[in-house]
Amino acid sequence: MESPVTAFTQISDFLEYLSDDFTANEAVAGTLAGLDRNPKFPFLCSRHYADLIKKASEPAALLHEILPTTEELASVPGFVDDPVGDLPAGKAESIIQKYDRRALIVSTATCGARCRFCFRKNYPFQNNPDVARQVSDWLDTHNDIWEVILSGGDPLTLGPGAFRDLAEAIAMHGSVTTLRIHTRLPVMRPDVAMQHFELLRELPARFDCVLVSHVDHPDELDEESQAVFGQLKYCGWTLLNQSVLLKGVNNNADTLEKLSRRLFEQGVLPYYLHQLDHANGVAHFEVNDDEARRLIAEIRTRLPGYLVPKLVREIAGEKSKTPV
Repeated sequence: MESPVTAFTQISDFLEYLSDDFTANEAVAGTLAGLDRNPKFPFLCSRHYADLIKKASEPAALLHEILPTTEELASVPGFVDDPVGDLPAGKAESIIQKYDRRALIVSTATCGARCRFCFRKNYPFQNNPDVARQVSDWLDTHNDIWEVILSGGDPLTLGPGAFRDLAEAIAMHGSVTTLRIHTRLPVMRPDVAMQHFELLRELPARFDCVLVSHVDHPDELDEESQAVFGQLKYCGWTLLNQSVLLKGVNNNADTLEKLSRRLFEQGVLPYYLHQLDHANGVAHFEVNDDEARRLIAEIRTRLPGYLVPKLVREIAGEKSKTPV
């Protein structure tokens, strides 16, 4: 009988759902070889993503994104708990400001999954039930802010009431003309993303609305992600994608080309290809800069310019992303 769960918090349950025959596959078995069943950064994977893994052309790549391994235990020079300088840029509880006249809201500690390369995997998250009021109070005294970015965690994991309260708190401030949402839910939990559709449909009448999805591999996109993106585009949202360049996941030109083309088919433009943020526990995903530049040069020969993402990294203390 098929499991009714919507998310797996135990690796054993997740592997049982994938089935013995699937995990015995040679390519998959190699990914499971260094499994850490008691990771410091807890395991979480949605059933939807597990289903994507089952039908993926490259299941090992998707498994690599989600399964903890003993490689995360390595202490590597230059890899730190706060690689992008979130903590020094904190302006108030849940509010980060790194860039001129823009503010980022850490809206929740909750995600649709726990990606093993997460740059905030060591961030001291706390869910803040009073985030809407605190954001409103801060914006009262910062009327130069024209763009607010909802991040987390994943802002679309907020309940409909809490998400609406936060959007309304921001909309009270006329200086804010652009609302940007960063989310992985269209590929992790499209059902949860769609619970906000009524509000998401309303927001383009009040803001210039941008949704930045996080998709790293073409096998993460399916008919359900297409439904989410299609409805948002129809309502007037600008849809962009940012990916992280990850060893063992997407560090080849064929995969990156397919990703850009499949995103475009779903109405989403490639935006950034990030070099890995140097968070503790993620060094095994790193692709060196020379290889990254070679890959971008290769896909530039295969794709029109609007489908070639910008290769960048974030450097703590800098006022913008840095081209690589």
